[in-house]
Amino acid sequence: MWSSTATRIDDIILGPLTSLVGHSAIVDGAMEILSHGNITNGAFVMTIFWWYWFRQSDPVSTQRTHEHLLCTMIASAAALFVARALALTLPFRLRPRFEPTLHLIWPAAPDSMIFVDWSAFPSDHAVMFSALAVGLWFVSWRLGLALLFFAVFIVSLPRVYYGMHYPTDVLAGVGLGALIGYCANASAANRRLAGRMLLWGRRSPQGFYAALFVVTFEFATMFESARWAAHAAFHAFTRH
Repeated sequence: MWSSTATRIDDIILGPLTSLVGHSAIVDGAMEILSHGNITNGAFVMTIFWWYWFRQSDPVSTQRTHEHLLCTMIASAAALFVARALALTLPFRLRPRFEPTLHLIWPAAPDSMIFVDWSAFPSDHAVMFSALAVGLWFVSWRLGLALLFFAVFIVSLPRVYYGMHYPTDVLAGVGLGALIGYCANASAANRRLAGRMLLWGRRSPQGFYAALFVVTFEFATMFESARWAAHAAFHAFTRH
């Protein structure tokens, strides 16, 4: 049932979307900029993270904001880990641009072959950015709504346009990321964990901020090195 529904959703979206390839210079140019620009990795959202971290407010509001920001970091990292685990353990799903039976035209993407053995389901980008968006909703609902729009239409849509993901890969990623982001921020236990991390920050700010910088840098690069290492390790292990 889900398989047939997912196929229908993919067919409804992919046909009209790929029909624009080569027929609209504006669309082609916009998708190329978004697919290769730094704005579609985590750097943009991490800039917002640091802006809210240092925003001046009363002590209670600042404490609450810091707790939610840390919970959001934890949730997003966990969501990305879950997404990678699902991609490596669920039945392999070939990315649409490599599926000849679709008979669709895709934009040129010379570097895309490096992902030919990466399963398409679910979308890592959709998972991480939706978890960040929903987590930041607890800081500002307007910001969370804007970032959810950003996750779907600015980050994920170009990846569908280039055939790196099916629309349902993105929908599943958004759902998974949003669920984990919400649960992490709604949990009193996670907020207490964040509170203990903030206590460490007050006792040893040099260590805390050095660690937080490294974490936000990894988010800015979509944990690229870690994901490649995990992918290589999994395939090396399963070959033996």
